Amino acid sequence: MSSDKEFVIGLDLGGTFLKYALGTPEGNLLVTKKRSSKGHEAKEEIFGVIFKAIDELLEKAKVLGGKVIAIGFGSPGAINFETGTQIGETPNLPQWIDSDIRGEIENRYNIPVWADNDANVMAFAESRMGAARGYKYLIALTLGTGIGGGILLNNEIFRGANYAGAELGHVSIDFNGPQCNCGGRGCIERYASATGMVQNYCAKKNIDKKNVNTELIFERAREGEPEAVQTIEETCNCLGAALASMVNMFNPEIIVIGGGVAEAGDGFIEKIKKAVQARAMGPALRNLELVKAKLDNKAGMVGAICMAAEMYKKSYTTNKAV
Repeated sequence: MSSDKEFVIGLDLGGTFLKYALGTPEGNLLVTKKRSSKGHEAKEEIFGVIFKAIDELLEKAKVLGGKVIAIGFGSPGAINFETGTQIGETPNLPQWIDSDIRGEIENRYNIPVWADNDANVMAFAESRMGAARGYKYLIALTLGTGIGGGILLNNEIFRGANYAGAELGHVSIDFNGPQCNCGGRGCIERYASATGMVQNYCAKKNIDKKNVNTELIFERAREGEPEAVQTIEETCNCLGAALASMVNMFNPEIIVIGGGVAEAGDGFIEKIKKAVQARAMGPALRNLELVKAKLDNKAGMVGAICMAAEMYKKSYTTNKAV
């Protein structure tokens, strides 16, 4: 007996974990799981993890009395959205070079697959189910070990000519600044990521960074320690400088900031907002919102589901209607 229940699978691949979920096409999560991604092993091992996750969710869909109509996938690095393939390499998944994400999954399951960069997927999630719902022009930034980002223009993800656009962590705020892993200098990631904050703080204190993290820095700032307070002020000013350039360039309606560093609270977000307002041009600032992300560590799964569901609707529903 056939069922009219339709589900979508969303997968969020990282260097340490694969997070995966079964949800409705609207992006509501029904089942969420995670397992080791085997990120430093051969791509065949990584695909093995992915297949086990999909098998698990397909079984769950049957138990719930429905079928999976599409699969969405978020991966680090540049992703050719038209073909669903990884372009080149990505540091946290050293063997994931040129992986045919769509091809491997579709050939095994005969279910349509859409894959995109994980930061794009996060931005998409916030636009559909999170803090930026209802906005058409969005910049989303994730502040973690590094800095990732995504941009939506007129409700569509901006990917760039070679699917390598929106590398927001590598906007330079000092062309003579410190060398970045990307090869550039003075990238915002070097200053305002969790790694950059810890390096800045430890340099001020002249201490080893081994047992220091951003939680400690924020805690000491609340206690009034000058070096911690100064580190946070400098982080917010650096972010403000980078975001002001992005605001002048893209004129978004809303900026969403997520990731571990953003968990510091509303005071941190407000400091960044003031730094942006001090630098960006007046017309671009008009009615601009700057808010904390809502979906946190579920964003990758929610975004992958929403992306796949919308692409399925465009590709299959439209064709069937013609």
